[in-house]
Amino acid sequence: MSFESQLLQFMSAPGYRPMKQHELARLLNIDSAGRRADFRHALYALEAAGTIVRLRKNRWALPSSDNEAIGTLKMLPKGGAIFVPETEGDSEIYVSERNIGVALPNDKVAIELFHAEYGAQRRERRSQTEMRAEGRVKRVIERASDRTVGLLKHTPYYSYVIPDAAGFRQDVRIEDTRNIPENHKVLVQLNNWTDPYRPLFGTILEDLGEASSPGVDVDSLLADAGIREEFPDDVVAEAEKVSGDITPERMEGRRDLRDAITFTIDPETAKDYDDAVSLEPHPDGGWELGVHIADVSTYVTPGSEIDKEAFRRGNSIYLVDRAVMMLPRELTTKVCSLNPENDHLTHTALIHLSDEGEMLGYETFPSVIHSKARLTYTQVQRFIDGKTDHQIPENVLQRLQNLYPLVQQVRARRVSAGSVEINTPEIEIKLNDKGKIEKMMPRSESKAAYQLIEDCMLLANRAVAEILIAADKPALYRVHAEPDEEQWAAMGMELQALGINALPQTRKEINEAIHLAAGTPVEYTANLAILRNFKRAEYSGTQIGHFGLAFDDYTHFTSPIRRYPDLVVHRLLKAIEKGQDPGISGERIEEIAKQCTETEQKADELEKQSIEKKRLEYYSELMNSSLTATFKGYIVSIKGKGMIVELPESLQRGMITFASITSDWLEANEEMTQAFTRSGKVKYTIGDPVEVTLSKVDTARGFVDFVLAEQVAEPRHRQRKPRIVPDLKTGAPRRKGRRRKR
Repeated sequence: MSFESQLLQFMSAPGYRPMKQHELARLLNIDSAGRRADFRHALYALEAAGTIVRLRKNRWALPSSDNEAIGTLKMLPKGGAIFVPETEGDSEIYVSERNIGVALPNDKVAIELFHAEYGAQRRERRSQTEMRAEGRVKRVIERASDRTVGLLKHTPYYSYVIPDAAGFRQDVRIEDTRNIPENHKVLVQLNNWTDPYRPLFGTILEDLGEASSPGVDVDSLLADAGIREEFPDDVVAEAEKVSGDITPERMEGRRDLRDAITFTIDPETAKDYDDAVSLEPHPDGGWELGVHIADVSTYVTPGSEIDKEAFRRGNSIYLVDRAVMMLPRELTTKVCSLNPENDHLTHTALIHLSDEGEMLGYETFPSVIHSKARLTYTQVQRFIDGKTDHQIPENVLQRLQNLYPLVQQVRARRVSAGSVEINTPEIEIKLNDKGKIEKMMPRSESKAAYQLIEDCMLLANRAVAEILIAADKPALYRVHAEPDEEQWAAMGMELQALGINALPQTRKEINEAIHLAAGTPVEYTANLAILRNFKRAEYSGTQIGHFGLAFDDYTHFTSPIRRYPDLVVHRLLKAIEKGQDPGISGERIEEIAKQCTETEQKADELEKQSIEKKRLEYYSELMNSSLTATFKGYIVSIKGKGMIVELPESLQRGMITFASITSDWLEANEEMTQAFTRSGKVKYTIGDPVEVTLSKVDTARGFVDFVLAEQVAEPRHRQRKPRIVPDLKTGAPRRKGRRRKR
C-alpha cells in the first residue's frame, strides 16, 4: 500500500486526532531514513492536492469543508498575501508567508480559516494580544498562469530565473539554459509544483533579450501577460487582402456625406482616427451634430481570422513606449482610419440639438465622408483660449465657433443631471532613445478640447444605446453600478477625515463634495477618496445604466478600431436599421461582455505596470545617484504599519512606516484615516501634505519606501534601518551602519 493510501486510511479512522509528522511516522512504522523521506514527500503531495491539511502547530488531518473558502490569492509586495473570496460580500483574509504553500500570484485556491495572535495592543491594556482571522492555503484549484517571465541567473552549480511578477517569490530552477547568457529576460514554462520544500522547476520557451536593452522591460510585461504585439500570419495575410476601395456594392444603402464639412480632432501622436464630427444648422431649428465613426464592420466580418483575433485581444493596449493594436496596422492606419482628404466608409449618428444643448432627436445610418481636416487637441485648445496661431482651416473654424459653445451647454446639462465630474490624475512620460525616462509630469493634455470631443461621443453612444433598447434584441451595453453600502460609508468616512463635511449617498451629493473640496489643499486627495470607492464600469448584456455619467442607457459605439465591443455594436445597429434579426444570442453577448471586460482590465493593468516599471527604474537610479532629492507629496491612505504618500508630479506612491518616525510613537485609528501619538494627539490625517525623501526602492518587488525629510535632517531621528540615506553635506548616498544601543 502506498504512503498516500496509508495516510488517508489512518486519518479516516474513527477517533483520529490531528498529529505531527513524527507521530504519524512512528505509528505507521516508518523507520528508515529513505522511507521517511518518501513518507514526507507523500505528506506534502497530499497537502498540495488539498486531500489533507496542516493545522496549527504542524498537525495533520483531513480537511473540514465547514472551515473552507474559495477565492484568489493576491500577493503583497513585502510578504504574505490577501485572499479575495469568490463569494460576493465575504471579507478578504490575510495569509502569511508561511501559510501560502505552493500557491503562486493570482492562483485560485482553497484556504482554511483560523485565528492567530498578531501583536500587543498599543493603548491602555498593552499586555493583551489581539486576534485576527487568517487563512492557510489548503490546495491550489487553478493556476493563474503556467508561465512566467524573469531574469536568468547562473551559478557554478545550477541556473535559475528570478520572476518579474510582483509577489512571485519562488525562483525557478532551469536545467537547460539553451546557452542563453546571464541577465537575459526569458519566458519560462513552469513545471508542476506540489512540494513547497522542493524547488520549482521550469523550461525556457523564449529569450526576450538582455534585460537593460531598450524595450525589453515592456516586452517582458507583454510576454508575462500572454500578449503578442505581432499578429498571426493568417491574420496578417487576411488583412493584406482587405481593400479600402469604395465600390458600388459598399455604397448600397449608404448616405453620401462627402460634401459635408467633417473633421477629426485627436492627440498629436495619434495614427488612427476612428471618429469625425460635423455641425450644421437643423432645418427645424437648433443644430445637427454629426458623429461619424469608422465603419470597421464592413471590413471585419464575423468569424473571419481578423475577427477571431480581435475578440481574443478585446481592445488596443496603450503602453508607455508603444501601442499593441486590436486590429492589424493595415486596417488601423490605412483602410479604416479617417485620414483627411480621402473618402471613407463610416456609420453616422445625426443628433438634433436645441440651442440650449438638449438632445431633441437622432438617427443613425451607414455613410461615406471626406474628412476636410485633421486637427489636434493642441490646435483646438489654442482656438478655445483665444489664440490666433492655431492654423485651423477657415471652413472648419466656422463650425468650431458654433460647436464649442453648444457642447459647453451639452456638458452643463449632463452635469446638472448628476454626471460625476472628477479630474482623474494621469502621468505623461517621455522616454529617450535608450528607453529611460527623459521627462515626467502630470498629463497636460488640452482639457477643454478633449472635453469637446468627449461630449460629442457621449451623445452618440447614448443615441445608439436607446436604439438598441427600443429594438428589444440581445445587445451589448456599457454599464456602471453605483457604489455599494460599504463603499458609500468608506467614501463619507474618508471625506470627513479630510475636513470635507459630506456623507454622499447620491451622485448629486458626490458633486457637492467635489465642489466643497475644489480649490482647497485636500482637493486632490478628496477626488482620490471618491474614485477609489467607485465600482468599475464594465460590459453587459443587461442594461442597468451608467451611474457615473447619469445615463439610463449607454453603450460603446465610437471606437471600433480599438475596442471590440464597439465593433459588435456596429453589427447590431446595422441589423436593426435594416429591420433584420442581429442573429446573436443573449448567451453569446454575455460571453463577449465577459471577455471584453477582462481584456480591458488587463490592458489597464498593463498600462499601469509599464508606467510603474519605468518610474521605479527612474527613482532607483535617482536613489543610487549622488543627488539628494526632497519631494512634496500627500498622504492618500493610512495602513496599520504606516502612511501611503503620493507624489503629484509623478503619481508615485510609497510608504512612510510608523517605525521610521522616531520622534513619535504612532498608530492608525480604526477607520484608517488618521495617525495619532501615544497620548491620543492626531499627528497625521489623509490629505496632509508632507515632504519626503527616498528610503528604499525595490524594483524587483515593485515598491518605494519614503522617510520624512525632517527625519533625515536630524541625525537623532533618522529611520532605523534604511538601506541608503543621503549624506546632507556631499549629497552622495551612503550605507548606514547598525544603530548603537543607548
